Amino acid sequence: MKGLPDLDNCIGCGVCIEVCPVKCLSFYKDKDGFAQIIGDVDKCIQCNKCERLCPILTNSSDRKHFEQSDIIVYACKHKDPKLQKRSSSGGFFVALCSSLFSVYGDNLTVYGAAMQADFSVQHIAATSFSDISQFVGSKYLQSDISSVLLPIKENLNKGRIVLFSGTPCQIAALKSYLGKEYTALYTCEVICHGVPSYLHFEKQNNYFAQKYDAKVVDIQFRSKFICWTIPTTKYTFSDGKVRYFRMEENSFMNSFYEGLNLRCSCYNCRYSSIPRQADITMGDFWGIGKSSNFSLFAKERGISLVLCNSEKGKTLFQKAQLLLDYELRTIEEAIKGNVHLIRPVENKLLYRKQLLSDLYSFSIEEVMRNFPIRSAKKSLGLLMGHRCLKLYYYIKEILRK
Repeated sequence: MKGLPDLDNCIGCGVCIEVCPVKCLSFYKDKDGFAQIIGDVDKCIQCNKCERLCPILTNSSDRKHFEQSDIIVYACKHKDPKLQKRSSSGGFFVALCSSLFSVYGDNLTVYGAAMQADFSVQHIAATSFSDISQFVGSKYLQSDISSVLLPIKENLNKGRIVLFSGTPCQIAALKSYLGKEYTALYTCEVICHGVPSYLHFEKQNNYFAQKYDAKVVDIQFRSKFICWTIPTTKYTFSDGKVRYFRMEENSFMNSFYEGLNLRCSCYNCRYSSIPRQADITMGDFWGIGKSSNFSLFAKERGISLVLCNSEKGKTLFQKAQLLLDYELRTIEEAIKGNVHLIRPVENKLLYRKQLLSDLYSFSIEEVMRNFPIRSAKKSLGLLMGHRCLKLYYYIKEILRK
């Protein structure tokens, strides 16, 4: 236990908690709202199993995964415009799950992140396609995977097909926990920007609840209310009203995008690199260039970026492609729009320290006055309003062509 990563390096995956034979480890939230590990030293039997299976202390990389030049890159969208628009990007994961359930049926279990009623995020199991809706959409909070690790191992040992979706560090944690390669395990990772502070998230929700005299009951972190490329968060309140906030109007989301309120380990993430951790990497195809397959209106609804990082990844995409409009792109273009494929978010240490200190000490109104500082471009965007921003997006795309 004493050799586990410190607070600056722990990724909060929970593998150590799950493997401890005497259950002397548990989660707690630190003052900044991040899940950390605490142990009962008197209860520890010094077996060191937690250290041996910690993904940070072991090398869980998969040598079967492709180097950069061998990765196959696709831009794609679901053929159903409604499913495309409902997804955070282009609907690739929905197409993949639909295809896999049609092939494997009851022998498939999909694990993914689902928002709970209390706004915690837990990894849960889906054994039918109807359950997949819980996984649709981005959740910009850390998900707890510890409770699904043992069921995944049991399902694999029974010969069931398992698809696990998570962040790159969660993929690494699962592989470290399993300890060996399973032919029936398929993995999908999201391109991760980092894990933001839950304290900041709670304070933002409380601020909106007080401002509008109604409790926040549902959040869609990535709404396409304006369009795919302009970040908007949808809040549903207990009085039935729905409100949309761009990142400039939302301290939590703005600080997340600016990289100011993230977990310490995210700034030196070893998994923001190639070769990737998972068979498939999924994300938004930001900055996609000219395309003969995707119209302006298709781009408005979102385009998925998919990287096939292994032979398994190629197999997964082949199974999903009947439900997709897709085309080959280059890895260089993918990296240009998603730099976190090859490097972690920049650590703005002084701004981060001040922001988290203010969150702990002051109200969200006071925090919003100071962080982050709005650029002239962002201020202009606020003045333009939703309709003007949408018109601006159309004009910009037309001129690009």
